[in-house]
Amino acid sequence: MTDRKKVFLIFLINTLLFSVLILFHYAGNGIKIMNANPMSALALLVCIIMFSGELSGVITGIAVGVILDSVTSTPIGFNTITLAIISFIAVLISHFLFNRNIKSALVLCLICSALYFSARWIAGFAFAGDVRGSFGYLLRYALSSTVYTTVFAVPFFYIEKKLFKDLAS
Repeated sequence: MTDRKKVFLIFLINTLLFSVLILFHYAGNGIKIMNANPMSALALLVCIIMFSGELSGVITGIAVGVILDSVTSTPIGFNTITLAIISFIAVLISHFLFNRNIKSALVLCLICSALYFSARWIAGFAFAGDVRGSFGYLLRYALSSTVYTTVFAVPFFYIEKKLFKDLAS
């Protein structure tokens, strides 16, 4: 199989994975446990970034952000801008500081999830006026969702490792 066909196949598989994850997340209760509602697409994005190039990682983050902006109730452009910045940070960290192993994937996903849910808190809750509700969101929802999102990095890391290993061979 030629390299172009391999790249297209990886693109197709990742697009289908993102589609399924976003569908599960926004078409009902998803995979919610009590107050924790993971952003599983973010965990997949981080794992893709670990194995892809710098430019393709940031472009993937922007594309996922645009798709998420079309289905969420957050302010317009929030996910696009936030995921573009997070993707850029993740690309730099994963390519210049971390190795490509599961421990690095978990730490990087935890950092990116914390950045995403902190940005979401700032954009939607921090200045809403109700201090108790604002910090309640952080403690009851954002913290548990950050940890739960990080758990999804485990299967996605191994999926992406297998996909990109097949591309290299």
